[in-house]
Amino acid sequence: MKKWAILLVVTMMATLVLSACSGGSSDTKNESQSGTADQEKVQLKFTVWGDVASAGPEVKLTEEFNKSHPNIEVKFEPVPGDGYGTKLTTSLAAGQAPDVFLIGEGDYYKYVDKGVVEPLDSYLEADKSFDTAMFQKDLLDMGHINGKTYYLPKDFNPLSLWYNKKLFDAAGMEYPNENWTWDDLNAAAKKLTLKDDKGKITQFGFNATKWEYPIFTYLWSNGTAISNEDGTKAEGFMNSDKTIAAMEKYVAMSKGADKVSPTPQDAETLGGDGSMFMTDKLAMMVTGRWVKYDLDRSKVDYGTSLIPKGADGERGGIIAAAGWAINANSKHKQEAYELVKWLSGKEAQVLRSEKGLVLPATVNELEEVKKTEVKDKPIIDMMAFAKKPVTMVSSNGSVFVEEFNKAMEKILLDQSSVKDALNEAAKTVDSKITK
Repeated sequence: MKKWAILLVVTMMATLVLSACSGGSSDTKNESQSGTADQEKVQLKFTVWGDVASAGPEVKLTEEFNKSHPNIEVKFEPVPGDGYGTKLTTSLAAGQAPDVFLIGEGDYYKYVDKGVVEPLDSYLEADKSFDTAMFQKDLLDMGHINGKTYYLPKDFNPLSLWYNKKLFDAAGMEYPNENWTWDDLNAAAKKLTLKDDKGKITQFGFNATKWEYPIFTYLWSNGTAISNEDGTKAEGFMNSDKTIAAMEKYVAMSKGADKVSPTPQDAETLGGDGSMFMTDKLAMMVTGRWVKYDLDRSKVDYGTSLIPKGADGERGGIIAAAGWAINANSKHKQEAYELVKWLSGKEAQVLRSEKGLVLPATVNELEEVKKTEVKDKPIIDMMAFAKKPVTMVSSNGSVFVEEFNKAMEKILLDQSSVKDALNEAAKTVDSKITK
């Protein structure tokens, strides 16, 4: 009995000691968990292209997000525009990409096709506090591929026709209007192209840029395109009789006997179309609303109009848009979703559109812009004519654009005729995408 008594006492003491130790450990653990909660917030990164030195809206949005989300700490890592796509692609392949990133309409389909973008549908369905009806429907639809939503809109910029009123007034000409065709534009551009005594052009009527987006609107207006509807074939489209005829007229604006446009090399030498426009050396250009901020700060008196129609009355528009996407390999997708909502929200839309560089992607905020920005009305109206570029309908879109641009280079450098260059480009595209 004595031995059993001793064993019982020892057992009880051991139990008490273990209990005490256990209790101490519990307290310590709770303290540790509390400390960890404070110290180990969910860390998120997000990126955009643009001026890395600029304290743009995203900097302020980051600060406000971190203040209002104590369990999440967001780090903003912008990338210069020229290197954005390369860096994002590389970091995605290496598994080191930010949790949230911006995708432009040109690269959107490609990233979704590679499976690196997280579908948002399950997050949106579970979140009753967030209603996507606040966005412009067309912009939201741009984020849909194969029935799924892959991004929430950041902002948008329809292309439109911008004209220099001073140059039109000096020539005694009426401003462009919604009834203009491309032939009307060309005729006006001839009158607005001026030369000095030595025959040197001192003022161009229009800028027939080599940038594919204005060219796409021109081709659509003329009833043609560089690909079939689903972006799976170039032969018979990029080199169709309609495309060749339209492109011959387009290129003639900068290289023909009745030259009314600078060549791309001329425009670059003269500081670009925006600079030429503001210094009264260019009367018309097709571009996005991002030029508005600089135009408003300059003394140039300008107006905007719908992009002209083709001979058959068809009009083509295109929207430069971007949206926030979640990295499919993010370790914190729910928190990343909260960030995407924040970056797409109403406050963010207002903040970004304050300087007039972009238009808000949300319905109510765009209505407010319409009330005050009279000059913007034709720009906004171009939304009704917007079509998706080939890069938004096919993962092969970049192949079409790359080969089309190569063809344009050969044409503009007098290395090939329009017909030969487009025939070669169409053949190359089809051979690449059918491998």
